[in-house]
Amino acid sequence: MDKILDLFLKQIFGQPFMLMGIVVFIGYCSMGEKISKSVMGAVKASIGVLVLGIGSGGLITNFNKVIDVIREGRGLKGAGLNTYPTMVEGFEKMDKVLGAGIGASWGIYTLLLAFILNIILVYYNKYTKIKSVFLTGNVMLVQAGISTYLVWRYFNLSAIPTIIIASIVTAIYWGIFSTLLIKPTNEITNSDFTVGHQQMFMCWIAYKIGKLFGNPEKDNIENKKLPPLLNIFQDNVIATAFIMLVSLGILFIVMGKENIALLKSKEYLNQMGLKNNFIFLIWESFILTSYIYVLLAGVRMFVGELMASFKGISDKMLPGAVPAVDCAATFAFSPKAVILGLVFGTIGQVVGLLLLIIFKFPIFIIPGFIPLFFDNATVSIFANKYGGWKASMVLVVLCGIVQILGSGLALSLLDMKWWQGSADYSTVWVVIIYVFKYVGSFFRNSRSRIRRRW
Repeated sequence: MDKILDLFLKQIFGQPFMLMGIVVFIGYCSMGEKISKSVMGAVKASIGVLVLGIGSGGLITNFNKVIDVIREGRGLKGAGLNTYPTMVEGFEKMDKVLGAGIGASWGIYTLLLAFILNIILVYYNKYTKIKSVFLTGNVMLVQAGISTYLVWRYFNLSAIPTIIIASIVTAIYWGIFSTLLIKPTNEITNSDFTVGHQQMFMCWIAYKIGKLFGNPEKDNIENKKLPPLLNIFQDNVIATAFIMLVSLGILFIVMGKENIALLKSKEYLNQMGLKNNFIFLIWESFILTSYIYVLLAGVRMFVGELMASFKGISDKMLPGAVPAVDCAATFAFSPKAVILGLVFGTIGQVVGLLLLIIFKFPIFIIPGFIPLFFDNATVSIFANKYGGWKASMVLVVLCGIVQILGSGLALSLLDMKWWQGSADYSTVWVVIIYVFKYVGSFFRNSRSRIRRRW
């Protein structure tokens, strides 16, 4: 039984490339396509997800090494913002009390039940109004894991009630917030998918209030022509490389020569042959740009197959259903807004860090690349679509500030070394944590009173 569960929950359902391939295969079969075409579509979608993973994984790993050197080299103590380490730390805390491997096991069960509940909510969309099926496998795994840890921490329940509560909260979050973005995502991409990620609430805010900051047609950055001297930045690859060069240049200045040398070492980027620091800076900037290019190539592969095949699922199995996929699927539709997101998001996070210092917040927060890039790029796309570059500037700076301050609140409640750090986990999930804290406290006090009476 354990082997069967491991096969389906970890080896198949827990692997984004397998999940996407299966969804595409079922979609094509539902449309009556030949088996050969269904298999080809599934393979291309799976490879697209893997290519996306190579790009995003390279970005995350490479940039996090830069952040690690700043933290260790400068002796900065505090908490980091990153998705996967947050989940892992939560599981480790559970394992210390419950036994080795228990945290991850409960998290996988939560993932499975949350996905089933998501499908049920979509099936009964006439009553629930939820129409999106969450398909971003890696995000689903992390969010289900964090939910499991939060419920266990504040409610102190056994496996079954912990998994049930965590899965219900997770499924409702997936369904409501990804459904809210169906219309705006369609208007941005002219495709039948929605965003299923970790900044859905902030994207919805940008969609709703973006028009307050500018004219969406007049100020749309995608329609702007840059001055002649800046025409090279019309090219997305060149613009990305330039932004990376400037951003990393600032970080290199913060590091200092000794820590740049540490970054070159075998323990980090293994580029000791690049003795000139400026050449090393160019190399690192171009490497990150290359990963972004790979990421976008993967997006084009799997989104194309998913859109072509999901119509079968929508028409035959879940009428009206819309797939919720990785936020990176929107990047190719608004490449200049992606760059604005990185620039203004960086500014916002710097402002947030300064506010923590000014108000003498006890935890020093180290920004992470996932919320910095993926969150702010996506929010920027929605803000630009509905309010132009001015809306992007204001709302993404605000998003960066919220990421830092909201994460600070979450960390002050959780006593952790890592936090997820994305926009929704700095807003929506901070509220959920407070609710868990007070509801859990109420039930613990109630149980204590009952024991005393007996």
